[in-house]
Parts: sequence; C-alpha cells; structure tokens
Amino acid sequence: MTTPKIIVIILLAAGAFALSAGANVFWTRPAPQGHAVLETTLDWKTVYTSSVRINDGQGNLTIIGCNEALGPVMAKLRQAYAACKTLENFRQNESMGWARVREGNAIVTFLALAPNAPEQTVLFVLTQAPDDFDKSREPPTAPGLRDPPPYPGSRVQTYMTSEESQMQLEIYAATALPEAVQQYYANTLLGQAWVRLDPAGAGASLAVYQKGSALCALLVLPAAGGAESTITVLHKRLKME
Repeated sequence: MTTPKIIVIILLAAGAFALSAGANVFWTRPAPQGHAVLETTLDWKTVYTSSVRINDGQGNLTIIGCNEALGPVMAKLRQAYAACKTLENFRQNESMGWARVREGNAIVTFLALAPNAPEQTVLFVLTQAPDDFDKSREPPTAPGLRDPPPYPGSRVQTYMTSEESQMQLEIYAATALPEAVQQYYANTLLGQAWVRLDPAGAGASLAVYQKGSALCALLVLPAAGGAESTITVLHKRLKME
C-alpha cells in the first residue's frame, strides 16, 4: 500500500507565488495529464502497488487513497485522460465510478469506490498490455476463493491474485439485496471463527474480519437499482512473526 512525490510540486508552486506581483508575472501550473495525475495530485496517496494476475492475464495494480469525494476524483481523472482513447466512458453512481482508456501501449482501468466516509475515495488503477487485457476479460470458470465461500447463486466476475502480497480478490454479481448478502457473510464468517474488526454498523457496506494471520475485507454495493449486488471479497494473509 508508497507515498506520492509531491514535494517538488509544492516547491515550484511556492517559488512561483514568490515572484514580484509588481512585475505582473503570473504562472499557472497546468493540470497533470495521464498517469501524472496519480502521482502529483495533492491529497492523493499511493498506498499499495503490486503485480497481479486477473483471470488469465497479468497486470500492475495501484491503489490510491484520495482525501476527496468521488465526484471530484472522477472529474480529475476525466480531465487528465481526455487526450487518451476512451474504451469505456467515465461513469459513476453514488458509491462508485469506473472507466477504461488506452494510454500509449497500455490499457488502464479505473475503479473508484466511495466507502462510508463521504470525503474519501479509494481508487484502483489497473495497467495491462493489450494481450493480457484480452486474457483478463473472460471470467473464471469457477470461484477461486473458498474461505469464505461465495454467496449462494452469485456469479463470479473477476478473480485477482498477487503472490508477493499473499492477496486474493474476487468480485461477484448476485441477484439479492445488499442487506441479505451482508447478513450471509456475517453469519458465515462468524460461524467459521472469523472476528469482525470494525464496528458492525447497520447498513455499512464495508466490513473487515480477521482469523489468525488472515484478513478478509468485504464490500457489498447495490447494482441495477438496488435489486442486485456487487460483492468484492479481499482475502489477505498477514506476515506475522
């Protein structure tokens, strides 16, 4: 989960404002373009990077914590990647935003999630070569996670794993309300000796559990007007002495 190098930008901005106002000199730093927006935007911090495998394709994943609401984050991405070829339009609802562009020879996929804090956004950025992107597009034939087991009747959409971080992530679609999905996982995890770490607030979309050296983060968001749910389960093995 590295800190963005923004010190140089701050120093340049400070130097510009220190110029003599009497000389009528004005300098405006242009908005960052492309990948630079991820590294130079104030209050955006890279918290995790890893090579990953998604279904049958490889890629590089970056997770960025943004101290901004979902709307401004998506607006900055849309502006920064305006010159790139758009493969999937920038779209968003109340809880998530997504897009896909071609930047040079790479295909970049964005998924922005707004957790329970209204002024914070978690941004996932996946960069892949075109052939790996094609391999990742086909969903897996069967779920990869077994602990916890998938929600009954759900359809696995994506399976992601990173050996170096001992992380597995799986995304499902389910024809069920988020509340029913959350209750199923709560009952299942607690029944298998998992312990919930965060307060079990009613209606919370994100829950974190631990069992021994394993962490399980569960994010359940409404889809298709609330009649369906998108389920994201992250399973990570902790390095414990």
